Amino acid sequence: MPALRFFKWSPGGNTTLLFPGDNIAPQEQTRLAVAALDAAMLGGEQAGFFNALQKTLRMAGGEFCVNASRAAGAMLAYCVATGAARKGESAQGVAAQPGEEPLVYEDTIHVSGWETPIRLRARGVTPQWRVEAELQVPACPVASLDKGIQFVRLPGICHLLLDARLHPRPEDCFVAASTLRHRYGLEDEAASGVIWWQEHQGQLTMLPLVHVRDAGTTCLENACGSGALALGMTLAAAGTQTAFSIMQPGGTALDVRFYYDGQVRMAGIDGPVSLLAKGTVWLPDAQESSGALA
Repeated sequence: MPALRFFKWSPGGNTTLLFPGDNIAPQEQTRLAVAALDAAMLGGEQAGFFNALQKTLRMAGGEFCVNASRAAGAMLAYCVATGAARKGESAQGVAAQPGEEPLVYEDTIHVSGWETPIRLRARGVTPQWRVEAELQVPACPVASLDKGIQFVRLPGICHLLLDARLHPRPEDCFVAASTLRHRYGLEDEAASGVIWWQEHQGQLTMLPLVHVRDAGTTCLENACGSGALALGMTLAAAGTQTAFSIMQPGGTALDVRFYYDGQVRMAGIDGPVSLLAKGTVWLPDAQESSGALA
Protein backbone atom coordinates (compact mmCIF):
# COMPACT_ATOMS: atom_id res chain seq x y z
CA MET A 1 0.00 0.00 0.00
CA PRO A 2 1.89 3.11 -1.20
CA ALA A 3 2.33 5.87 1.35
CA LEU A 4 2.78 9.38 -0.06
CA ARG A 5 3.50 12.66 1.64
CA PHE A 6 1.07 15.31 0.48
CA PHE A 7 0.20 18.98 0.71
CA LYS A 8 -3.36 20.09 0.01
CA TRP A 9 -3.56 23.64 -1.30
CA SER A 10 -6.46 25.89 -2.20
CA PRO A 11 -5.48 28.29 -5.00
CA GLY A 12 -8.64 30.38 -5.07
CA GLY A 13 -10.76 27.32 -4.15
CA ASN A 14 -9.30 25.04 -6.85
CA THR A 15 -8.23 22.39 -4.31
CA THR A 16 -4.92 20.90 -5.43
CA LEU A 17 -2.97 17.94 -4.06
CA LEU A 18 0.80 18.13 -4.46
CA PHE A 19 2.88 14.98 -3.99
CA PRO A 20 6.65 14.47 -4.25
CA GLY A 21 7.55 13.85 -7.88
CA ASP A 22 10.58 11.61 -7.39
CA ASN A 23 10.95 8.16 -8.96
CA ILE A 24 7.29 7.57 -9.81
CA ALA A 25 6.47 6.71 -13.43
CA PRO A 26 3.88 8.95 -15.12
CA GLN A 27 1.31 6.16 -15.43
CA GLU A 28 1.64 5.37 -11.72
CA GLN A 29 1.41 9.06 -10.88
CA THR A 30 -1.91 9.20 -12.70
CA ARG A 31 -3.23 6.13 -10.88
CA LEU A 32 -2.19 7.39 -7.45
CA ALA A 33 -3.61 10.85 -8.11
CA VAL A 34 -7.00 9.49 -9.15
CA ALA A 35 -7.11 7.36 -5.99
CA ALA A 36 -6.15 10.30 -3.77
CA LEU A 37 -8.71 12.62 -5.36
CA ASP A 38 -11.53 10.28 -4.38
CA ALA A 39 -13.73 11.85 -1.72
CA ALA A 40 -13.14 8.78 0.48
CA MET A 41 -9.41 9.58 0.51
CA LEU A 42 -8.14 13.19 0.39
CA GLY A 43 -10.55 14.67 -2.12
CA GLY A 44 -9.77 17.62 -4.34
CA GLU A 45 -10.20 18.97 -7.84
CA GLN A 46 -6.76 18.12 -9.25
CA ALA A 47 -3.37 16.67 -8.34
CA GLY A 48 0.24 17.07 -9.41
CA PHE A 49 3.70 15.74 -8.60
CA PHE A 50 6.21 18.42 -7.66
CA ASN A 51 9.99 18.11 -7.45
CA ALA A 52 11.04 21.08 -5.33
CA LEU A 53 14.76 20.53 -6.01
CA GLN A 54 14.47 20.26 -9.78
CA LYS A 55 11.62 22.82 -9.86
CA THR A 56 9.37 20.64 -12.00
CA LEU A 57 5.63 20.02 -11.75
CA ARG A 58 3.79 17.26 -13.61
CA MET A 59 0.02 17.19 -13.41
CA ALA A 60 -1.72 13.83 -13.03
CA GLY A 61 -2.77 13.74 -16.68
CA GLY A 62 0.30 15.54 -18.03
CA GLU A 63 -1.86 18.62 -18.63
CA PHE A 64 -1.04 22.26 -17.89
CA CYS A 65 -2.47 24.04 -14.87
CA VAL A 66 -1.96 27.65 -13.77
CA ASN A 67 -3.43 27.20 -10.31
CA ALA A 68 -1.31 24.16 -9.50
CA SER A 69 1.70 26.19 -10.67
CA ARG A 70 0.69 28.93 -8.23
CA ALA A 71 0.31 26.31 -5.49
CA ALA A 72 3.86 25.17 -6.27
CA GLY A 73 5.01 28.77 -5.76
CA ALA A 74 3.39 28.79 -2.31
CA MET A 75 4.99 25.41 -1.64
CA LEU A 76 8.45 26.76 -2.41
CA ALA A 77 7.85 29.79 -0.20
CA TYR A 78 6.60 27.50 2.56
CA CYS A 79 9.79 25.40 2.29
CA VAL A 80 11.95 28.51 2.61
CA ALA A 81 10.00 29.80 5.62
CA THR A 82 9.83 26.53 7.52
CA GLY A 83 13.39 25.58 6.59
CA ALA A 84 14.63 28.78 8.21
CA ALA A 85 12.42 28.07 11.21
CA ARG A 86 13.91 24.61 11.72
CA LYS A 87 17.41 26.06 11.70
CA GLY A 88 16.42 28.56 14.37
CA GLU A 89 17.22 31.48 12.12
CA SER A 90 15.33 34.76 12.05
CA ALA A 91 13.38 34.88 8.79
CA GLN A 92 10.41 36.78 7.51
CA GLY A 93 7.37 34.67 6.78
CA VAL A 94 7.77 31.99 9.46
CA ALA A 95 4.31 31.02 10.64
CA ALA A 96 2.71 31.73 14.02
CA GLN A 97 4.69 34.87 14.76
CA PRO A 98 2.20 37.76 14.95
CA GLY A 99 3.33 41.02 13.43
CA GLU A 100 6.01 39.59 11.18
CA GLU A 101 6.41 41.07 7.75
CA PRO A 102 5.36 38.77 4.90
CA LEU A 103 7.90 36.71 3.02
CA VAL A 104 8.39 37.59 -0.65
CA TYR A 105 9.76 34.68 -2.66
CA GLU A 106 10.43 34.41 -6.39
CA ASP A 107 11.40 31.36 -8.41
CA THR A 108 10.97 29.68 -11.79
CA ILE A 109 9.56 26.22 -12.50
CA HIS A 110 8.78 23.98 -15.46
CA VAL A 111 5.23 22.62 -15.72
CA SER A 112 3.83 19.74 -17.77
CA GLY A 113 2.21 20.80 -21.01
CA TRP A 114 3.77 24.28 -21.05
CA GLU A 115 6.71 24.94 -23.32
CA THR A 116 8.50 27.75 -21.50
CA PRO A 117 9.48 28.34 -17.83
CA ILE A 118 6.94 29.92 -15.49
CA ARG A 119 7.99 32.64 -13.07
CA LEU A 120 6.36 32.59 -9.65
CA ARG A 121 6.14 35.37 -7.08
CA ALA A 122 4.74 34.45 -3.67
CA ARG A 123 3.93 36.93 -0.91
CA GLY A 124 2.56 36.13 2.50
CA VAL A 125 2.86 34.17 5.70
CA THR A 126 1.96 30.48 6.05
CA PRO A 127 -0.78 29.37 5.57
CA GLN A 128 -2.03 32.35 3.51
CA TRP A 129 -0.24 33.47 0.36
CA ARG A 130 -0.79 35.43 -2.81
CA VAL A 131 1.04 33.95 -5.77
CA GLU A 132 1.38 35.32 -9.29
CA ALA A 133 2.36 33.05 -12.16
CA GLU A 134 4.04 34.93 -15.02
CA LEU A 135 4.30 33.11 -18.31
CA GLN A 136 5.09 33.72 -21.93
CA VAL A 137 1.92 33.96 -24.01
CA PRO A 138 2.23 31.57 -26.96
CA ALA A 139 1.09 32.31 -30.48
CA CYS A 140 -2.44 30.97 -30.18
CA PRO A 141 -5.01 33.24 -31.80
CA VAL A 142 -8.52 33.33 -30.40
CA ALA A 143 -10.86 31.50 -32.78
CA SER A 144 -14.57 32.29 -33.11
CA LEU A 145 -16.48 29.01 -33.56
CA ASP A 146 -19.99 30.43 -33.40
CA LYS A 147 -21.74 33.53 -32.18
CA GLY A 148 -20.73 33.95 -28.56
CA ILE A 149 -18.40 30.92 -28.57
CA GLN A 150 -14.62 31.40 -28.71
CA PHE A 151 -11.88 28.80 -28.62
CA VAL A 152 -8.37 29.17 -27.19
CA ARG A 153 -5.80 26.39 -27.51
CA LEU A 154 -3.06 26.80 -24.92
CA PRO A 155 -0.14 24.37 -24.59
CA GLY A 156 -1.39 21.49 -22.44
CA ILE A 157 -5.04 22.58 -22.28
CA CYS A 158 -7.72 24.19 -24.44
CA HIS A 159 -10.88 26.09 -23.57
CA LEU A 160 -14.28 26.80 -25.08
CA LEU A 161 -15.58 30.14 -23.84
CA LEU A 162 -19.32 30.73 -23.95
CA ASP A 163 -20.79 34.19 -23.48
CA ALA A 164 -23.58 33.47 -20.99
CA ARG A 165 -25.72 36.27 -22.45
CA LEU A 166 -26.09 34.16 -25.59
CA HIS A 167 -25.47 30.72 -24.07
CA PRO A 168 -26.92 30.70 -20.54
CA ARG A 169 -25.57 28.26 -18.00
CA PRO A 170 -27.46 24.97 -18.48
CA GLU A 171 -29.13 22.98 -15.73
CA ASP A 172 -26.68 20.11 -16.24
CA CYS A 173 -23.23 21.52 -17.03
CA PHE A 174 -21.66 18.07 -17.31
CA VAL A 175 -24.00 16.91 -20.09
CA ALA A 176 -23.75 20.27 -21.88
CA ALA A 177 -19.95 20.29 -21.70
CA SER A 178 -19.74 16.71 -22.97
CA THR A 179 -21.98 17.64 -25.91
CA LEU A 180 -19.85 20.68 -26.70
CA ARG A 181 -16.58 18.71 -26.52
CA HIS A 182 -18.05 16.20 -28.98
CA ARG A 183 -19.44 18.89 -31.27
CA TYR A 184 -16.11 20.67 -31.59
CA GLY A 185 -13.88 17.58 -31.65
CA LEU A 186 -12.16 18.08 -28.30
CA GLU A 187 -12.60 14.58 -26.89
CA ASP A 188 -8.99 13.56 -27.54
CA GLU A 189 -7.45 16.70 -26.07
CA ALA A 190 -5.16 16.17 -23.05
CA ALA A 191 -7.33 18.61 -21.13
CA SER A 192 -10.26 20.75 -22.18
CA GLY A 193 -12.38 23.29 -20.38
CA VAL A 194 -15.85 24.62 -21.08
CA ILE A 195 -16.37 28.03 -19.51
CA TRP A 196 -19.56 30.04 -19.18
CA TRP A 197 -18.70 33.68 -18.52
CA GLN A 198 -20.47 36.99 -18.18
CA GLU A 199 -20.02 40.55 -16.97
CA HIS A 200 -22.49 41.95 -14.46
CA GLN A 201 -22.25 45.47 -13.08
CA GLY A 202 -18.64 45.69 -14.17
CA GLN A 203 -17.56 42.37 -12.60
CA LEU A 204 -16.47 39.48 -14.77
CA THR A 205 -17.48 36.02 -13.56
CA MET A 206 -16.84 32.55 -14.96
CA LEU A 207 -17.94 28.98 -14.37
CA PRO A 208 -15.32 26.43 -15.52
CA LEU A 209 -15.81 22.71 -16.14
CA VAL A 210 -12.55 20.91 -16.95
CA HIS A 211 -12.03 17.41 -18.35
CA VAL A 212 -8.61 15.70 -18.11
CA ARG A 213 -8.37 12.81 -20.55
CA ASP A 214 -5.68 10.55 -19.05
CA ALA A 215 -6.83 11.00 -15.46
CA GLY A 216 -10.43 10.43 -16.54
CA THR A 217 -11.67 13.31 -14.39
CA THR A 218 -14.34 15.89 -15.13
CA CYS A 219 -14.73 18.60 -12.53
CA LEU A 220 -16.85 21.71 -12.11
CA GLU A 221 -14.03 23.74 -10.61
CA ASN A 222 -14.09 26.47 -7.98
CA ALA A 223 -11.36 28.28 -9.92
CA CYS A 224 -9.46 27.80 -13.17
CA GLY A 225 -6.29 29.76 -13.85
CA SER A 226 -5.79 28.69 -17.46
CA GLY A 227 -9.48 29.39 -18.09
CA ALA A 228 -9.08 32.88 -16.64
CA LEU A 229 -6.04 33.36 -18.87
CA ALA A 230 -8.00 32.19 -21.94
CA LEU A 231 -10.89 34.52 -21.07
CA GLY A 232 -8.47 37.41 -20.60
CA MET A 233 -6.90 36.66 -23.99
CA THR A 234 -10.35 36.62 -25.60
CA LEU A 235 -11.37 39.94 -24.06
CA ALA A 236 -8.00 41.57 -24.76
CA ALA A 237 -8.21 40.52 -28.42
CA ALA A 238 -11.61 42.21 -28.69
CA GLY A 239 -10.52 45.59 -27.27
CA THR A 240 -7.73 47.60 -25.70
CA GLN A 241 -7.99 46.48 -22.08
CA THR A 242 -4.94 44.62 -20.74
CA ALA A 243 -5.92 43.81 -17.14
CA PHE A 244 -8.95 41.90 -15.84
CA SER A 245 -10.30 40.84 -12.46
CA ILE A 246 -12.28 37.63 -12.93
CA MET A 247 -14.41 36.34 -10.05
CA GLN A 248 -14.20 32.57 -9.61
CA PRO A 249 -17.00 30.28 -8.39
CA GLY A 250 -15.15 29.78 -5.09
CA GLY A 251 -15.65 33.44 -4.22
CA THR A 252 -12.24 34.96 -4.91
CA ALA A 253 -10.93 36.77 -7.99
CA LEU A 254 -8.04 35.92 -10.25
CA ASP A 255 -6.29 38.98 -11.63
CA VAL A 256 -5.02 38.58 -15.19
CA ARG A 257 -2.71 41.11 -16.81
CA PHE A 258 -0.88 41.26 -20.13
CA TYR A 259 2.38 43.10 -20.71
CA TYR A 260 5.58 42.95 -22.74
CA ASP A 261 9.00 41.87 -21.53
CA GLY A 262 11.06 43.31 -24.35
CA GLN A 263 9.49 41.82 -27.47
CA VAL A 264 7.88 38.91 -25.62
CA ARG A 265 4.20 39.07 -24.71
CA MET A 266 3.67 37.95 -21.13
CA ALA A 267 0.71 37.26 -18.87
CA GLY A 268 0.44 37.35 -15.10
CA ILE A 269 -2.24 35.43 -13.20
CA ASP A 270 -2.43 36.43 -9.54
CA GLY A 271 -4.60 35.38 -6.63
CA PRO A 272 -4.76 33.78 -3.18
CA VAL A 273 -3.30 30.38 -2.28
CA SER A 274 -3.97 28.76 1.10
CA LEU A 275 -2.45 25.69 2.71
CA LEU A 276 -5.30 23.43 3.89
CA ALA A 277 -3.56 20.28 5.11
CA LYS A 278 -0.36 18.24 4.97
CA GLY A 279 0.61 14.75 6.01
CA THR A 280 0.78 11.20 4.69
CA VAL A 281 -1.85 9.27 2.78
CA TRP A 282 -1.94 5.50 2.29
CA LEU A 283 -3.28 4.63 -1.15
CA PRO A 284 -4.36 1.28 -2.62
CA ASP A 285 -1.82 -0.59 -4.69
CA ALA A 286 -2.38 -1.31 -8.36
CA GLN A 287 -4.00 -4.70 -7.76
CA GLU A 288 -6.47 -3.26 -5.26
CA SER A 289 -7.32 -0.42 -7.65
CA SER A 290 -7.93 -2.87 -10.51
CA GLY A 291 -10.15 -4.99 -8.28
CA ALA A 292 -12.18 -1.99 -7.24
CA LEU A 293 -12.78 -1.07 -10.88
CA ALA A 294 -13.68 -4.58 -11.99
